[in-house]
Amino acid sequence: MSVKINHYAQPIETNIRTCIEAGFIELFIGLICAAFAYFTYNESLVLFVSTALIAVVCFGLTLFNLYGVIDHFRSQRQQQALQNTLKSDE
Repeated sequence: MSVKINHYAQPIETNIRTCIEAGFIELFIGLICAAFAYFTYNESLVLFVSTALIAVVCFGLTLFNLYGVIDHFRSQRQQQALQNTLKSDE
């Protein structure tokens, strides 16, 4: 009998469906890491720096997702306005 072994990385299936959900997850991870950074400020410098860096990155990604959502809605609104003007010209 032979055993088949896969030696490559399998894709990860997530249940995240929208950018807003991903933004909330990143925001809460950032808040948790910021709390860890706050409480480890005087205890361990390595733990403080690592959690603070993760928190900053998570907050940056949250802002980037928020910008992406706003930009997407803005472009949809502009396309809708353009379509309305084209229909009114006919």
